[in-house]
Parts: sequence; structure tokens; C-alpha cells
Amino acid sequence: MNTPVSQRVLLIDPDDDKGLAPALVDSQWGSRRQSLLVDTARVAPEALRKLGEQQYAAVIAVHRLPDLDAVDLLTRAGEAAPDALRLLLCRNPDASLDRPEAEAFFRIVGAAVDGRNLASFVSEGLKLHRLAREQKELLKKVSSEYDRLRKREKLLDTVVRERSKELETAYLKLKAANRQALLGLAEAIEAKDPYTKGHCGRVAAYAMALARECRYPEGELEALEFAAFLHDIGKIGVRDAVLLKPGPLDEEEWKHMKIHPEVGFEIASKIDMLKPTMAAIRNHHERWDGKGYPDGLAAEEIPLSARVVCLADAFDAMATDRPYKRALTLEECHGQLSMNRGVQFDPDLVDLFLERRIGELFMY
Repeated sequence: MNTPVSQRVLLIDPDDDKGLAPALVDSQWGSRRQSLLVDTARVAPEALRKLGEQQYAAVIAVHRLPDLDAVDLLTRAGEAAPDALRLLLCRNPDASLDRPEAEAFFRIVGAAVDGRNLASFVSEGLKLHRLAREQKELLKKVSSEYDRLRKREKLLDTVVRERSKELETAYLKLKAANRQALLGLAEAIEAKDPYTKGHCGRVAAYAMALARECRYPEGELEALEFAAFLHDIGKIGVRDAVLLKPGPLDEEEWKHMKIHPEVGFEIASKIDMLKPTMAAIRNHHERWDGKGYPDGLAAEEIPLSARVVCLADAFDAMATDRPYKRALTLEECHGQLSMNRGVQFDPDLVDLFLERRIGELFMY
């Protein structure tokens, strides 16, 4: 029996010394816990031959010059398999990746390139890729229907109203599909760290309540909600040994953990519907006094979306149990916010958070 295209992956690695193929084979995903079928190739001609003989849901290439130019190979793979998810892996930063054609596919560079992270990323990527294709098809259908409607403007008003309702329904379905995809990403983040279950949803709730109190622009509230849900998306690239460590991190581990805002920013920059969330994802660990990361921004240099998410994220971290600390009481949380007013947090946002008692939303 032929394996469905949705389960078949082509991995091109000139020297698979990290066990990427076995990790993909051992991974399970989907409602029926199906295993991925992984074909491998070591050189570009072999990979292109297999692409001509078989359909693949994902094509993964390890960039290692001079053995394999993954940018060129994945560009050519896009012609042979236009609907496949394409991922480029590079174990060390490489200037040869800085070319326009490399923007057409996902890139994972550095410490995130290991078997366990790759298996997780591929399974979630395939789900998101499938949703994106469905959204594209739905959008195409909506656009086609809308064009037809414009050509029939002289029809009776009743007909126009009926068709308009159908378009509105299709638009709402498309919007719901976008939201489902984003919430799926948030669930993928929490799946990597079981100690933060529900964290993304609570941060989003605190952030939205605070945003309404500070008269955040109405038209940008949905983007802020998505940013709060996905603020930690970059943790997909953090090693499990660091992410799940049941105690304080040492200096090297903390340095590795601090890559997650930039990894998240890179992921969001490659997905159109996530681009409005990029500022909050990148800068939610900046501090009002300029001592945060990754950019060392201070005060109002920090985007408002990032300041809101920063406060909501920090409060939920204080108010919930973690493996290395107990949850603080509401009064203790408020004390920490007051102590760090104008130091870590935007002082005006702290005042609103305390005055409106936003922290009571989910603590009890």
C-alpha cells in the first residue's frame, strides 16, 4: 500500500551524523498517531530524482557547503513539489544563506538543529502547512465568487444580498481558520513545556484586559491577542534540557534560553498572518530601564504591544507554580509589580493593572 503524501518526507543530508532521519521516523503525529515515512538522499541529483518519482509533504535539506547548497536545491524542489513544506537546516550560521531566494522557505539555524526539535517542528509545520493550503483555497474561492458578484451588479437587489451573505460567511470561515492555525501554534509551544499549561491563554487574557484599559487602538487588538498567545513561539528552538530543567539555569543555559525572542521573530517574519505580532514577540523581554533583551530598548522605545505582553507574561509567571518556585499570592504579585514600576515595567501600565485589579481575572 502506498503511503499517503501527507505522511511522506524527503530528508537530504550529506552526512547524517545527528540522527535526524531516525528521529523523524520515530515521531508520531495526528489523531491516529501516524508515523512519518522518511526517504533520504545525500546529494542533489539523487534528491531531484526522488522528487520526480514520488510526491512529498515535506522536503528537508541540510545546508553544508561545498557538499550541498540547500538554497539552490530547495529552490529547484519548489518547482518539482510546489505544495511541499520546505525546510533548510544549517548547524552553524552561514553567510551563503543571505540571498533573496532563501526567503521562500523556513530556515532553522544553529542549536535548534537536532532530531527531537526537528521532529516536533516538522509535525507542527505539516499541520500549519495544511491549514495554510486550505485557507489559500478558501481565499481563492472567495475571490472568485466576489469577482462573479461584481459582474452581476445589475441583478435584482435580493440576489445581491444573498450572494453577499455567502461571501460574509466565507470570510468568517477564513478568519476562523487563521485563528485556529495561530492557536494551534500556541498549543505546540505549551506542548514542549508541560509546566506552563494554560500560560499562553492567561497571558492573552491579561494583555487584552490591560490593553482595553490603556485605550489600545481598537483595530490592533486582535493582533495583540495573537501576539500574547504566541509570545513564546521561539521556545520551539530551545533545547529540552534547558527548557524543562527543574531548577535555576546556569550562565550558558540562560544564554541559550535568551535566543527564543529572536527565533520567534524569525518564525513570525516568514508567515504573513503573524507579521503584525513581530514586535511583541521580539521585544517582550525588554525592560523599561533598558537592561532587557534582545535589543536593549528602554522606556517608550519599546513597542506598546511588547510592554503590554511583558507585564502580562511576568504577572502570570509570578502567580503560577513552576518546578523551581511556588506561586506568589495576589498581594505578593502586586508588591513585585510596584517594586519594578519604572524599572522593569512601564509605570503607567503598572498603575492601570493595579487600579483595575486585572490580576484577579484568573488567580481565583
